[in-house]
Amino acid sequence: MDQAEYSKIHADYKTQLIILNFSWYIITRFVKLYNDPSYRDSAKHFNALSKALLLFIVFFFFNFNLIYSKTIDVWFCVKYLLSLTFIMVLTRIIVFLLRKKYRIKISRKLNSINTILIGKNSFSKKILSNDDIRTSMGIRGFYSLEGTNEKGKYLGDVKCLFNDLENSKIDNIVLCDDSIDEEIYNDIVQIAEHKMIRIYIVPDFKYINMGNHAMDVIQGVPFLKMMPEPLTDSENQFFKRFFDVVFSLFVIVFVLSWLIPIVALIIKLESKGSVFFLQKRSGIKNEPFNCIKFRSMSINRHSDHLSAKKGDSRITKFGKFMRKTSIDELPQFINVLIGNMSVVGPRPHMLSQTNQYSKITKKYMLRHIVKPGITGWAQVMGSRGEIFSDKDMEKRVEKDIWYIQNWSFFLDLKIVFLTFYNIVKGDEQAY
Repeated sequence: MDQAEYSKIHADYKTQLIILNFSWYIITRFVKLYNDPSYRDSAKHFNALSKALLLFIVFFFFNFNLIYSKTIDVWFCVKYLLSLTFIMVLTRIIVFLLRKKYRIKISRKLNSINTILIGKNSFSKKILSNDDIRTSMGIRGFYSLEGTNEKGKYLGDVKCLFNDLENSKIDNIVLCDDSIDEEIYNDIVQIAEHKMIRIYIVPDFKYINMGNHAMDVIQGVPFLKMMPEPLTDSENQFFKRFFDVVFSLFVIVFVLSWLIPIVALIIKLESKGSVFFLQKRSGIKNEPFNCIKFRSMSINRHSDHLSAKKGDSRITKFGKFMRKTSIDELPQFINVLIGNMSVVGPRPHMLSQTNQYSKITKKYMLRHIVKPGITGWAQVMGSRGEIFSDKDMEKRVEKDIWYIQNWSFFLDLKIVFLTFYNIVKGDEQAY
């Protein structure tokens, strides 16, 4: 066999391997094998696994005999499929046995979620008595609005509740008491939004005017979530991260690799200082990170608390061109690859801006429950550049929250397209 023929056969098998892996993904989606990521019901999981393996074996022989049309070693295929089945079944048996033995210890170590219940009724009693629900949601206990002498999972009264909301790490709130006073309810919601705490409400909760919401079913129990978040779905997270990595690698390899030396030379010739400008900005969960940009201003003392304005004397001549064409933002694809940012998402603000507007703009902090982006829905819809009034920021926040609630992969593609379109067309707010 010559080298050319060997390479052709090798390439053919690589193609078949890709097809088989993709077919396994489609089959597992069809039989819902991984719909329960924690594999809580072993019987259901092995039932789905059996169906998936059977369909995969049928597809395997169908593909190689009817589609691929190559002579294959049947005995080799039988051994391959038996080995594959044995490994998959054995792995899951070991996982289930370990989970059964160390479930509580593992859950405590891995589950860093903190969930609290507000109110005590038959619904909250059901949740507190169900170990699976408590573990999966990370439920610490409940707060009573009227006070109680109960022991166990009782965390405190209304005063303790508000104190803990302000000072403790809480990720989720489940409102169980439909007799809660409306003023207290509004205060809880306001603090939760500011602290980026997700709120769940039982379906028969009396405040039905909740705006846009979503339904979550956890361990068979329905919850109303006060804000839909498509990006809490693990599959959506995977596709978004996959797109971020591929897109950022493409830009870094095919654009930044030759652009950085050119831009660096011009920046150095025009003004003193570093080529890159690192600025602390607010990231997901309001965690600060170093946002990377090409330096478009002369070195100044106000860069961390004074944003650029039209005719800003700090902006260099080449910096003006970079800001107009958004070239200064391109190094942020390094942030995307690292994982600090996403290609699309709410634009990250300076820490001083976050501190300022979080105090005066409703729902401002909710924009930090997802990764910030290089571009975003607010930017392509006209809310870019200088902020002239608190009203401007409110409109920007509204668009950011709309994006979080309505995310889809195709929405991200649309925003990327509109970003390029605005750059080519020219954006009057880019300066």
